[in-house]
Amino acid sequence: MGRRLIIIGLLFLAAVLAPRAARSQANVDTISWTSTCVNTTILFASPLLDTFFRPDYIQWHFSDPGSGFNDSSGATKPRHVFAATGSYPIELDVYYRGSADTIKLFDTIAVVTPMAYNFGPDIYVCGKKPDVLIQGPVVPGATYLWNDADTTTTDTIRVKESGIFTVAVNGCAVADSIGVFASDTPKINLGKDHIMCDSANLQLTAAAQNGVYSWLLNGAPMAETGDQIITHYPGGTYVAVVTVPGCGVFKDTVSITYAQPLRPPFNLGPDTLLCPNQIYTLNAAIPGATAYDWSTGSADSSIKISNAGDYYVFVTYQGLCQVTDSVLVTYRNDKPLDFHDTAICKGSTLVLNADFGQGTYKWSSVPPQRDDQNQTGQSTYFVYKAGKYAVLAQVGNCVYTDTLTVSFDDSLQVSMIKDTTLCYGENFGLRVSGNADTLVWQDGTLSNVYYPTQPGIYTVIASNGCGRDTLTANINFATCSCRLLLPNAFTPDGDGRNDNFRPLHACEMSNFEMNIYNRYGELVFRSLDPDAAWDGTLHGGARAPAGAYVWAAHYFNPVTKQPVFGKGTVVLIR
Repeated sequence: MGRRLIIIGLLFLAAVLAPRAARSQANVDTISWTSTCVNTTILFASPLLDTFFRPDYIQWHFSDPGSGFNDSSGATKPRHVFAATGSYPIELDVYYRGSADTIKLFDTIAVVTPMAYNFGPDIYVCGKKPDVLIQGPVVPGATYLWNDADTTTTDTIRVKESGIFTVAVNGCAVADSIGVFASDTPKINLGKDHIMCDSANLQLTAAAQNGVYSWLLNGAPMAETGDQIITHYPGGTYVAVVTVPGCGVFKDTVSITYAQPLRPPFNLGPDTLLCPNQIYTLNAAIPGATAYDWSTGSADSSIKISNAGDYYVFVTYQGLCQVTDSVLVTYRNDKPLDFHDTAICKGSTLVLNADFGQGTYKWSSVPPQRDDQNQTGQSTYFVYKAGKYAVLAQVGNCVYTDTLTVSFDDSLQVSMIKDTTLCYGENFGLRVSGNADTLVWQDGTLSNVYYPTQPGIYTVIASNGCGRDTLTANINFATCSCRLLLPNAFTPDGDGRNDNFRPLHACEMSNFEMNIYNRYGELVFRSLDPDAAWDGTLHGGARAPAGAYVWAAHYFNPVTKQPVFGKGTVVLIR
């Protein structure tokens, strides 16, 4: 399986490159795919399409007419499903209009049937994290890729995190997977024995990670299989049996019985949201209470809360039986309301959002807005007029306020060069500066930059929420002796041909600067002299890897008296 790269443009080249198994992720002249399995959606991509400048045209060819979807145009990452196994040539055509280059990448994908393999049963271990070795299928000479965080590439994998794992052999995932799960050693605690008042039902909890549950009442199995049950009159001795794979079987026993009198009215109130640093009192006092047993260890009738948590209390009634209740206390974070003064266009609407959760909201404005806008009680508020706005939000026990001033601006401010003369072949973009949201050019193009290719009057309609404006530019072209022309590839191999990259026709250029970047946006070469060339080396003299690089150059044209900017790609071939 191999690949080829062909570049058509200023410099005609054709090269047969290294086999796919040896290609580096640092190269851009590659085609990649996510799977080689038949009847699977495969995602194709190429680093060439991740460079700075988007191509004007993209075409993929999958050599699979039987699928009914043989080609894909315009997609940088197309998807394709091969319905039959076999070897399929893949072609990617990339066209850059600005430099008149067409780059063709070729590769071959071997589509196969997923390998039948049985990992065996899932693995359970006791502890916070697993540390197990999993053996995959052994295929001499095959490539492996596991779905773990380290993307292991051997036939075995050491698993140190819980999850479900599979492996792709030669790019196609096997048909089986294996789960590896770690469970903390459970601590089953059903609490103290209690004599509850009649109808004061009590919830027992035996939750454990990955647990399987069964319950006994007075030695007899119960129907419940969840991690919680509700006790009922007359109660008895309850046993929770929790089986945790990899850890074993764990049990706990508690006696919950019921006695007269009936449960008296008792509750701690609703779950409560508190403000930061707020102190809150929970009061469990009821007529007839003779003792209190809080989850905090307190034996008082009330406790003061300063931290979030789930608080509960058992209250002994008339010295005979107990009732219980719990409250979940949470705290609001310190996030404040944070409106800022702003300006919007006349005729537009500004939406203010003070959403801090379920609560009450009181808005006001100076001067007043419409009657239906004042005192809305909603967390959102619509601004139609200039003025000063304020909100008071009360969420739980928290109160927040904020204000802002809103002004209106009815101006659209845009500008563009009016008249200029360009050299034939010059890559020059018409740019609109200002506060426009959309730009529509004379041919319907929607773009921030427009590149003239022939003499004429170019028109753009600029608009935003404040209005619209029409700008025109008269563009002339002339034959210039000074023109920026660069090759699209070079081969720095020391054979005396195409060893350097520089302007092919250096002429009188002032304020010249050219920068060359790799695919990560890192500067690899800079020149302030059009006669200076890049020899394919990096800082320190190391050889730059093969692949595509982005160049950007600008200079002052002495003929047109205009600045010139050019950009493009160059492929370094070794």
